Amino acid sequence: MEVNCKQSLTIFCLITVLFSACTGDNERPLPDVSGISAPFEVQRFEQALFQMDTTDFSSALQQLEEKYPAFTPLFFTSILQAGPLDNPSPEQLAYMRGFVASPVYRAVYDTTQMVFPDTKKLEQDVQQAMRYFRYYFPDIPAPERLVTFNAAFNYAAIIFGDNELGVGLDMFLGPQFDYQRYSPSAAIFSNYLVRTYNKDHLTASLVRVLLDDIFGESTGDRLLDEMIHRGKKLYVLDQLLPHTPDTVKFRVTPAQLTWLQENERNLWAHLLTEDLLYSSRFVDYRKLVEPSPSGAPALPEESPGEAANYIGYLIVKQLMDKNPQLALSDLITYTDAQRLLEQSKYKPPR
Repeated sequence: MEVNCKQSLTIFCLITVLFSACTGDNERPLPDVSGISAPFEVQRFEQALFQMDTTDFSSALQQLEEKYPAFTPLFFTSILQAGPLDNPSPEQLAYMRGFVASPVYRAVYDTTQMVFPDTKKLEQDVQQAMRYFRYYFPDIPAPERLVTFNAAFNYAAIIFGDNELGVGLDMFLGPQFDYQRYSPSAAIFSNYLVRTYNKDHLTASLVRVLLDDIFGESTGDRLLDEMIHRGKKLYVLDQLLPHTPDTVKFRVTPAQLTWLQENERNLWAHLLTEDLLYSSRFVDYRKLVEPSPSGAPALPEESPGEAANYIGYLIVKQLMDKNPQLALSDLITYTDAQRLLEQSKYKPPR
């Protein structure tokens, strides 16, 4: 359902607010995690998959499952949706073999190997994030393994088994890879999404899927509930990846980040004056909390999608900065969005 722009959107005037989302006098100090052990390894399932002997596919599939006993059934059953592996039919085997032997997907695999000739940097980045994770969440088992795969652009990042991570490397091939040639009309290949399909966003995508698993779904259906819930995850993401650019963490362009910073007060006023903050009509605020080319028509065209999540992040950040005794793990059970808002005493700067 389309909603017409209202005259009140003139509140988004050209006022520059001298404010940065990532600095503040009361900001929590960055902990030293250099002494925290974080065992972590990367296993390249896609290499074993595309190097299979397709002339004796049934035997090669059995060997693959012996090497990756947890991931192989998950890959073919859930990711490729080829059916169970316990007694595959000739049709299933033909489908799975067809994927491995496909010239199209083998070409994508070859590109993956050129973009990711090794995973040393990826392993270091995720391992460092897991050190912070172990520091902030000592009671939650941290992932110790990452399995890489190619899956016809079906999945970017997953969590499976005993808190293990998986990443579809074909979703991070960078701007030189022409995603739209494979399916120009596919929504997942829209420009605003494709610009995040690069190495810079890989580790953040993995941490996001881990936080989605930990925090679960929002307990309410109002915009306030959603933006606080997502803001909590953004705040934790910020702590686990302290050196990652804000454009990556908020999934915005530099111009969109500037827009958010300069229009914080205007955006907050708009959520209040347009009765959006307590709205339970998801259709009215969907673009404010989910990835989208922009926040239009509720917001100006130059605004990014997920703009309300940015405000949710600032609310949570203000709560945490004002209450240094609160642990990051407390945010998991801090589910009353209204109470969190009130205790944060959030007020956008003038």
